[in-house]
Amino acid sequence: MEVLEVLRRAYQDELLDALRAERAAEGVPYPHVRALLQEVAARERAHAEAIAEALRKRGASLPPAPKAGEEGWEAMLRLLSEEGFDRAYYLESTFPDPELEALFTRLGQEEKLNQEAVRKAVVLIGGNV
Repeated sequence: MEVLEVLRRAYQDELLDALRAERAAEGVPYPHVRALLQEVAARERAHAEAIAEALRKRGASLPPAPKAGEEGWEAMLRLLSEEGFDRAYYLESTFPDPELEALFTRLGQEEKLNQEAVRKAVVLIGGNV
């Protein structure tokens, strides 16, 4: 897969994760748990913007924004699952471009924060993950 395709997919994935976190937060009755999910959403949107900047720098257009089908608990559990995959993907990806290598390393490290925050939200709401 070429670099631009990898970036386009990562961009859409980050936006989708942001949407899932936002939708999960909407249904949470506890302000402190809602805040955790909103922090995740903000980090995911920042990730999408960093990837968008990498695309623009290479003269590429942004792909269309995805739509999240999940809501509430389903969105939260899907987000928890995806964060683990995202983290592994980013940390295992290699690029000949040192700038992209650094970007994906940083995103992988931040995905760990997201995964921990979502896991904490699930546990606080009453899940056993």
